[in-house]
Amino acid sequence: RPRPGRPERRPSTNVSSAGAKNNRATRVAGRPRPFLASMCGASLPAASADVLAQNRRVSTPFIIEKTQRDAGRAWDKFYKANEDRFFKNRHWTDREFEELRQNDHDLLTHDTPVLLEVGCGVGNTVFPLLEKNAKLRVHCCDFSPRAVDMVTKHPAYDTERVNAFVYDLVKDTSLSMHLAARPAWPPVSTLSLIFVLSAIPPHEQVRVVRALLDHIPTGASVVFRDYARGDLAQLRFHTRRDAPWAEPSLLSDSHHWYRRGDHTMAYFFTRDEVERLFAEAGGVAGSVEEVVRTDTNRKTGAIMERRFIQARFRRV
Repeated sequence: RPRPGRPERRPSTNVSSAGAKNNRATRVAGRPRPFLASMCGASLPAASADVLAQNRRVSTPFIIEKTQRDAGRAWDKFYKANEDRFFKNRHWTDREFEELRQNDHDLLTHDTPVLLEVGCGVGNTVFPLLEKNAKLRVHCCDFSPRAVDMVTKHPAYDTERVNAFVYDLVKDTSLSMHLAARPAWPPVSTLSLIFVLSAIPPHEQVRVVRALLDHIPTGASVVFRDYARGDLAQLRFHTRRDAPWAEPSLLSDSHHWYRRGDHTMAYFFTRDEVERLFAEAGGVAGSVEEVVRTDTNRKTGAIMERRFIQARFRRV
């Protein structure tokens, strides 16, 4: 789920708007590359690399520890302030990932697709997919009780099709119990990690992914999308000048890990990092790519790049 201060924009290819921007999305290297086939990540434009090299003050250990400890509370405050008005519904997910399409017939041995959506927020992924696929069943969770409460109060929420629950991916260990709340449903056929790992401290990411993979069967799919190094949201952290007395946003000098103004965390991945992360978690095979979307403001001529890492895996 996206958290850099504004909602993520859905991916598009060769789209021109009548307004102030021209939008263009491309894939680095043109196509997904084989898993771990190459370790040479995509290079950043020189201007972006220069921006990331400036304003490198790191937060104090006290603030770093406090940011991690209060992560759930920060997101609960976020949803209290914004409710369901902040993020747009992700109508693009089934276009980007065929595993989420209604006509995807590779559903293990069952006719009913079952999605495990972690970091579901207020349901911006879940409800568009339910609307498109009448057979779909969804387990969804978030560590913000307020967000899950809004999911259960959504007009389209149906306990026959949706199982929403509060769950902290870092601290909790009761996922099996929550999945067992729908005993008549088939096993999970797709695990969705869309804009969620960027909200988890880097030293916890492998353990979280490994624990999730333990709850899906062989043959199940994993879809991943998150922020990439050099994304516009990351550059803004380095172009904003912090007051000398203020705590800086950067949480690590060795990772692309930040604290936002609302005290939520943000992480920006490289393609190689995602490959290594899933390789270390083990039990999957697939492909990783970087998606670059360029927005040009017609009025000012400013060029803005949105960068995302996108991946598809299969449990083996």
